Order: sequence, then C-alpha cells, then structure tokens
Amino acid sequence: MSIDRRTKRLERRQKKAQAKALANEGDGGQIETNGARGSNAADEKFTKFAKLLSQNEDDLLTFVADINKLYQDKLDKPAPFVTFVICGMQSSGKSTIMERFMNAPVNIVQEGTGTRCPLDTTCIHVSNLSVPTCELSGKELENSPLTGLTIEEAFIAITQHNRMLAEKDEFSSESLKLVYRANNVQNMCFVDTPGIISNKGAGQDNRDAIKKILRDTLKKPRSKLCVLVEPKEFSTNAIIDFCDETFDSTPNGRDWKADAIVIMTKYDKNLEDSRTTNKANKFFSEYHELGIFPYVSITPTLDREDLQPDQLFLKRKDLLEGADSYEEEKFEGWISAHAKYCEEDPENSKLSPEIASRIGFPAAKNKMREVMLLDTAARLPEVLKSIREELSKCRNEKEMLEGKREYRNPDHLKRKVGDLLQRACKRVGDYLDGDLEAAVKFPESLMDLDDELDKEDESEWADRTLGTVASVEDEERWRDLIQDVIEKEGLPYWVYGEKKFIGGKQFQRAKELMKATMLESFPNVGEMKDYVASGAGYLQGGLQRENWERATLSIVKTTSKTAMHPGINFFIKHAGAIFRNLFQVALKDINELPETKHLFDICPSMESFVTNKFDDMVWRLMENAAATIHLAIEPYYSCLDPNLPNFRPPEQDSDDEEEEVDLNVSILSRLVSMAKKKLDDAMTKQLLRDHGRERASEKRKFLAEKRASMINDDETDEIIKSAFQYLLSLHEFIETILNFQTNYCLYNAFKEELESFSRVVSDSDWTEMLPHDDSLDTMIDDLNDKIDGLKGSLDSVNKMQMKF
Repeated sequence: MSIDRRTKRLERRQKKAQAKALANEGDGGQIETNGARGSNAADEKFTKFAKLLSQNEDDLLTFVADINKLYQDKLDKPAPFVTFVICGMQSSGKSTIMERFMNAPVNIVQEGTGTRCPLDTTCIHVSNLSVPTCELSGKELENSPLTGLTIEEAFIAITQHNRMLAEKDEFSSESLKLVYRANNVQNMCFVDTPGIISNKGAGQDNRDAIKKILRDTLKKPRSKLCVLVEPKEFSTNAIIDFCDETFDSTPNGRDWKADAIVIMTKYDKNLEDSRTTNKANKFFSEYHELGIFPYVSITPTLDREDLQPDQLFLKRKDLLEGADSYEEEKFEGWISAHAKYCEEDPENSKLSPEIASRIGFPAAKNKMREVMLLDTAARLPEVLKSIREELSKCRNEKEMLEGKREYRNPDHLKRKVGDLLQRACKRVGDYLDGDLEAAVKFPESLMDLDDELDKEDESEWADRTLGTVASVEDEERWRDLIQDVIEKEGLPYWVYGEKKFIGGKQFQRAKELMKATMLESFPNVGEMKDYVASGAGYLQGGLQRENWERATLSIVKTTSKTAMHPGINFFIKHAGAIFRNLFQVALKDINELPETKHLFDICPSMESFVTNKFDDMVWRLMENAAATIHLAIEPYYSCLDPNLPNFRPPEQDSDDEEEEVDLNVSILSRLVSMAKKKLDDAMTKQLLRDHGRERASEKRKFLAEKRASMINDDETDEIIKSAFQYLLSLHEFIETILNFQTNYCLYNAFKEELESFSRVVSDSDWTEMLPHDDSLDTMIDDLNDKIDGLKGSLDSVNKMQMKF
C-alpha cells in the first residue's frame, strides 16, 4: 500500500473534521443525558433489608454464617465480610489467641516458628450442632480437601503440615483453609500467620518471606490487622518496628496503627512490674501517645510442648477450657493489688479508663465482634448485590455450557450456523437493495470514498494477482492515478466522494469512480504520431498500399488496453472490499440477537471461520467476474467497425451526416407513431426489416481512399484524428457494455452467491469447530450447585423481609 496515498487521504479527513468542528462551534456542544435514575429497586430493597437485619444480631449472624458458607462452599471465594489477620512476633501467642476465639486448639504451638504458612479460618456458628466439624483444604495439603474432620483430626493435619515445612526449613504463602462449625463459636474469620523473629540476623527464618505472606494475606478483601504485642516497653517492642517497616499504610490510606486492633498477650509477665496504677499508667502512656491502645490478655501455658500431636491436642484443649477463669483470676488479683496500693499511698492515681476498659480477652473479643458486626451491616447491601450478580453470571455460564454440550452434535452446529448465515446474508442483501434502518443503526459503518479506498488498499487482495490481463503493478498505477485525479482535478460531483454510504450506493459510486478515472487514463493519442507509420506496415495481403486501417486499429488496441483493464481489476477489488465490509456489518447486526452472541461465545473461532469462508467466496466471484468482463470488452477494440453507434468520421461531410440522422430517426419515429395507435405485429416486423435493409445498404466513409505511397505527416494527423474520434465512440459504447457486465457478473452474481453461501459453508469440515470438552457435564453440575446456593440465599432475604 502506498504510504503517500494513505497520508493524503488522512490529511483530507483532518481538513473535513476541522471544517465540521468550525461549523458546529456555535452550537454550544450540549449533550443530552437522561440523568441519573438512582439505584434500582433491587438495590434499594437490599439496603432496607440490611438496616432491618442489623437491628437483630442473632438474625444477622445467622445470615452472615449462611453467606460465608455460600462463598466458601459454593463459590470457592474468600468470605466477603471482615477477616482479621493476626500478626505477631515468634511465640507471641497468635495461635492461642485464635484458638480462644474458637474454644478449640487448631494450630501448632512450639518453641520457634511453629506456624509456617497462613491458616485461613472461618468460624461458622451452628446452634444445633452437637459435635464440631471441620473441613481443611490447601493447594499444598496432601489429600486436599479433607472433609468431615473432627477438630482433633484437623489439629493433627495442620500440625503435620507445618512440621513438614519446618523439616524443609521453608515458609509458604499458600494458605491452609479451615472451615470450623460449632455451637460455641461466633461467626468470624481469622488468618494466623507465621511469627517474626526478634533478631534479624539470628536463626534460619526468612523475614522477607514472612513479610510477603503478610502482605499477600492483607490483600484479601475486607482484611483487618490484629497485632499481638509483647508486654514490653514501647521502644523495645520489635513487632512495632516490623509493622512500621512492612505496612506503610492500610488500603484506605491510613496509618496501620489507626485501623489495627492491638492485643498485648502474656501480660502475666508484666503484672509485677505494673503492680501499682501509677506504674501501669506510665507503662501504657507511651503506647497511647502514639495512637496504640492495646487490649491486655493472659492465657495459661503448658509446661512442655514437645508432645505427640494427639497428646498435645488434649493438653491444650484442657488448658483452653479453663483459660477464661484463669485470666479472670489473674486480673482480679492485679486490680485488687492496685486498690490496696491506692489505700496505702493516696498519690497512686486511678487506673486509666483506656486501660481499664481493655482488660481481659473478652474485652478484645467484644471489640472485634463489634467491628465485625458494624462491617457486616455496612457491607450487606454490596454483598447481596454481588450475590444477585453472581447468580446472573452463573446462569449465563450454565446456558453457554449447555449450548456447548448441544454443539458437540455436528448436525446441530451446522443447522445453527446455517440459520445464522442466512440471516447475515439476508442483511447484506438488504443493505445492497437499500436499508435506511442500517444507516441509522450503524452510523460508524457508513463510508465515504476515502474510507473505501483505504479498505481496498489495506486488504491482502490489493497485492494478489487477479486474472492474467492486468498485473498488480498496473493496478497500483491506477490507484496512483485516482489519487492524482482527486488531488489535482477533483472527481466529478456525481461520484459523491465525500458522501457517506452503506450498501448498494457504495457499489454504484465505485462504478462512477471507475468511469471517471477511465476517462483520465486514456493516453494522449497525439503522442503516438511518431509510431503510426510503423503501425501501417507494408505490403499486407500482397497489396502495396498504405494500410491506414491497421494503424488506426493499433492505436485503438493500445490505448484501450492501457486505459480499461487495470481499471476493471481495481473496480472489482474495490467492490470486493465493499462486499467484505458489508458482511462484517451484517455479523455485527445479527450479533445483537441472543442466539448469535451465544453461538460466538460457545465457539469463539466460529466468526473467523465463517468470515474466511465468505472471503473465499468473494474472491472466487471476483476471479470469475474479472475473467468474464475482460473477455467481454476485448472484442470491441480487437476490430474496427465504422458503423459503431455515434461514430462520425472527421472527413464525412454534413449532408451525409444529416442523411444518416434522418435514417436513424425515421425508424424510431415510425415505431413511436405505431405504438400510439395500435401495435400490429406484421407491420412492426416489416418496419424492422426495412430498417435492416437500409442499414445494410448504407454507405459510410471511414478513412480517405486517396493515400500517398509512403505515409506523410498530414496523413498521420488524419489517422490520429479518426482514431481519436473512434475511441470516443468506442469508450462510450464499452462503458455501456461494462455497466451491464459489472451489474450481471459482479453485483447480481454476488447476490446469487449470498443465497447459496450458507449451504456451501454447511458442506465444510466442522471437526475443528466442535467444542471438545469432556468436563462439560461436571461443570454444569457444579454451576447448578452454585445456582441453588445463590437462589437459597436470595430466598432467605425474601423470607426474612417478610418476617420483619
């Protein structure tokens, strides 16, 4: 493709756009909008439902449990409500804190880093469940998923997995996912993460690996940081430095301290050092000044932890059962000591309310419960909306998969594609016959002449040889000629180059462009003067006489071949590009039909398949049309006929011309006169016979009879004038022939091909088109399961609304 041609067309477009912009400058540029319609009825319904549900905690938690189960069990997604990510130093009691929420031991506890991968736990309260049940899964867990486990079996599996990683001296960011159902837990989600070592240079632990695990875990939607600090001075608490280094800010842009829940574990180690209220207040003051308000907790510990998993489980289970009473006893003694010291020393102030309100694990638990409830109430409308969207998505996916299953039958696929192609070809036929609706519906598909020339120039057909009469190089010179005509002379107004069309009008314009360019393509006959004598030859047929007729024929042949055949080839390719584009518009048109879109979704390669078949059909049509049309016009310049309609030799005098005109008009006038009276078959035929006899006996001069023995310049000029006059008449005659030929061989032939195209495509090999997927039935069953779960959740919403 010529870059220069493309650049010039682009410049013309830019000028048109600038002119249009200037013309519209005073219009104000107002854009009509429908305005915001507000949230739809379903969203309003869900918002109202969430407000009602948040007023009843039991109903709220029951519903949250159902939603969590739906996400975990059916959708294989993280629970949509708040998840607490527990972060702390090595052996800071992370696993123990999580177990106190669950009232059951679930994770490995030992000296050093016992937790080697995140443990993502979802607690689901089930009031009528007498024995807790567990489900454990993970990409790196052996025999995953493990279902129907007791809490002890889950504990052993988790312990073994962590010990396996420890033996390899590895950490993993792949979570173990535990779903824990019991009647003594509240609905909540936790992630226990590996502990951070205190000394950056000590041990084999990889701080960067742990940082990555924490960052990846916090990327979960609605995750909230729960930091466990040791009962040390603020400045010596290594976890604070680690969090400052690891968490620049929370997802909403705030400092991590502002959003995190901080629990100071193992506070029994600091009871003696904070035995007076003054010491306690002073100890916590530095934390409070920096925006950290820790909850304090005490959990009993085992004397030894190097036990077998089953023994360790039983020991820790007993320990957890007495944890609340043990902690309560310890803090009661601490507070009583404060009261005693205050009585002995009045200078001891009261314990700060910020400390007093955060004593004991239940206080932290209630705070986290409050955060969870508030987040749940705020998130409910969004979650319900996502459930509705997920339901719609699953239904659409199921419909597509069921369609795929049907399309495994080649006969079904052929029938569907055949119907589709019939509709597409019908649309193309409508465009050709005239379709105002399509022009309004697809304004972006309307094309001016520059658009069409670009399409033709960019197609692979532009460099493909079409027939044997004109070469690709000849066609390229024709394209340059069109560009020159547009740039220098300008196309005739009746070509309507700047008008945007779609359909049959594009073909009509392409023909007018061919005719207009063909006129400009004729060589200057006067420039052949030096070659005319060579065209006359010598002693042809044994007659020593200058053969002006042969010279004239040579001029006619040479100029006609040069002017016509490349243009015919270009026009055919131009028309082919138009036909191809109309098919693309038709596919877009019918793609708005659900069944068409469904078919293309099921068989993504189908659209390119039928498009390639269509292109093959059009190219065959173009080859046939080129062969027929070139052959059709060749006889008209292969010989000379002085009786060519409208041809008048320059040397013919006016009397003869007048006589000929009278002869032509007489037959027509007599036929018209008869038609006005009464059509008589015998008289009409006699009139035609008389006219044929008159034409046969008519004498018409062509070239001068008197000729010099050697052709001279004056005679050469005479031959050139006669050839030019003949060429004008011949071009006008051939233009009429071309009009009929292109209509028949290209336009009407294309319409006929459209009628049979779907049948031709149906006879193709469909093996590669058939969707091969042996898992379709399983996937459909899974989707049915998801749909049932999603529908059940939405049904629960409706029932609870009726209850409210």
